[in-house]
Amino acid sequence: MLHASDEPQATDLPASTITAPLIDAALARVLASRSLRGSARGRRFLQFIVQETLAGRANRIKAYTIAMDVFDRDASFDPLLDPVVRIQAGRLRRALEHYYLTEGAADPLRIAIPKGGYVPQFSLVQVTAGTDLPNEASGPASLPPLERLDAPRTPHVLGRHIDRPLRWLAVAVTLLAVGLGFFAGWRGSAPDPTRSVPESATAPAAPQRAARGPALLVLPFTNGSGDPALDLVADGITEDIVSALVRFEDFLVFGADTSFRYPSAPALREAVPTTRIEYMLKGSVAQTGDYIQVTATLIAAKDHRYLWSDSFRRAVTPAKLLDLRHDIAVQVARTLAQSDGVIEREEARLSGQHAPQDLSSYACLLRVRQYWRQLSVALHAEVRDCLEQATKSDPAYPEAWAALAMITIDEARLGFNPSPARPNPMDEGLQLAERAVMLAPDSALSHQALGLAWWLRREPQRSIAAYEQALALNPNDSAILADLGRCYSLTGEWERGIPLIREAFMRNPAQPSWYRIVIATYHYVNGRYDDALEEMRRANLGREVILGHVALAMIHGQTGNRAEAAKAVSEILRLDPNFPVKAISEFERRNIHPDITVRIVDGLRKAGLAIPPSQMADGERP
Repeated sequence: MLHASDEPQATDLPASTITAPLIDAALARVLASRSLRGSARGRRFLQFIVQETLAGRANRIKAYTIAMDVFDRDASFDPLLDPVVRIQAGRLRRALEHYYLTEGAADPLRIAIPKGGYVPQFSLVQVTAGTDLPNEASGPASLPPLERLDAPRTPHVLGRHIDRPLRWLAVAVTLLAVGLGFFAGWRGSAPDPTRSVPESATAPAAPQRAARGPALLVLPFTNGSGDPALDLVADGITEDIVSALVRFEDFLVFGADTSFRYPSAPALREAVPTTRIEYMLKGSVAQTGDYIQVTATLIAAKDHRYLWSDSFRRAVTPAKLLDLRHDIAVQVARTLAQSDGVIEREEARLSGQHAPQDLSSYACLLRVRQYWRQLSVALHAEVRDCLEQATKSDPAYPEAWAALAMITIDEARLGFNPSPARPNPMDEGLQLAERAVMLAPDSALSHQALGLAWWLRREPQRSIAAYEQALALNPNDSAILADLGRCYSLTGEWERGIPLIREAFMRNPAQPSWYRIVIATYHYVNGRYDDALEEMRRANLGREVILGHVALAMIHGQTGNRAEAAKAVSEILRLDPNFPVKAISEFERRNIHPDITVRIVDGLRKAGLAIPPSQMADGERP
């Protein structure tokens, strides 16, 4: 579908400006971008639907044809049983959002895939005077051939063994070489430290933010097999890992160009003596029969302690090589960089020797994450004081403002440490989150804070949009995934929300366990009380989280366990004696769907919580 954007155009471009060459050029930029370079499936998907649209066959773009022509499914494909197209479409949407938020921010034409379908839309956006658009007379931009569309579908090709010096791999990695030159300064990655000031001044401007956390150098992965065909695979794994790591904003990751120019920490320090390096990641790639094995090891640069090591062994075919690289890189990045990951645990251990008032801005953020995993009034007060000090001493640190926004909101959300100086903590939290976004529009944590602020202000759609943007900026962050799942679930879209929360726990078992309250509620409203109770046992929440006691009370109320129900009700009243009077309003301000609220209230009343009859959820009758 071709259409012009509703936004005002700085150069007043007519809709007729959207021509096939312009679309081809826009597609070529996206396909060559860092956002999609690690996903062969994503590129094939996007190229297929765009070219089908340009050929006038948009009506052919259905889940069935995409599965057949892009994902090699056969005629028995059933989209209800095999969700590959829906899942990959979601990933592609997030990759496009990320691209246009970062390296594609200045693109004059944008490609989008509206939810609920797969036909792409093309829209013009604001462009500044002097922006060059591709000339139709010059012909379309050069595009890579659409993978596997023109190749015969034969099981023999896909089932070919990896043998006789990796003949197919030598061809595949040669094709990948085109992509190796596209990786440059990425948000959060360090520029080449030897670059001169005049050279930097003439380079394309890219927003750089100071990194408060540790610095990580990814050493070039080595070819452990001795076969030259694996050299480019090893280089590709190196770049993919750097690309995945830099989406996490808490520490500095040297760019891949630095890694390849200085293949060791001593070499980098010799070139730039002032360079700090806290961690090094090294690894190797080897091939045995039908399998490729990637080994990665994290080392503390100061004393060369081995902090973590793992091997990833995968069966591989030519069609799956790019996906394999991407999947391993993402798994390594999550293990090292996510909340409670290897690096955070090591940094928390090192900073644990300091008193709260002596913590650096980054160490303060580590303490905040500890609070998120172990909600408590005492830790809330500690991190609030720490963050207030951090934002004063380091006012340009967007993640500190974002964390302070969420901590401030918890004064109202959880009732922790309300302050007379903040009569309306939700309004103040929104202002703090907006400030974080203003400081760093590309910060996933800033948009996550904004999502929480809008959620508590009872604007769930704005909240979901903010979380979706945060996820587009860092799709590897399990906390964002869980928050988005919470929003969809509590507004009644269980089929969208629960899989996101479950995937978050699968990615990161250390995910804050209070998200399990949402899964427990899902089981509860469907009458699976034993499953709901098991989720609450796994949550293992402290006594100060009132919603945990609410969940236990409603479950025991329905099962008739009077003793446990009475215990849970007692804890609710201990934490908030007025909770029965304001129960419905509490559920409403958390945007819980009225039908879910009716079921919760029914269980609480059966548990013995005296919710006044005048409080009626939508759909209830006296």
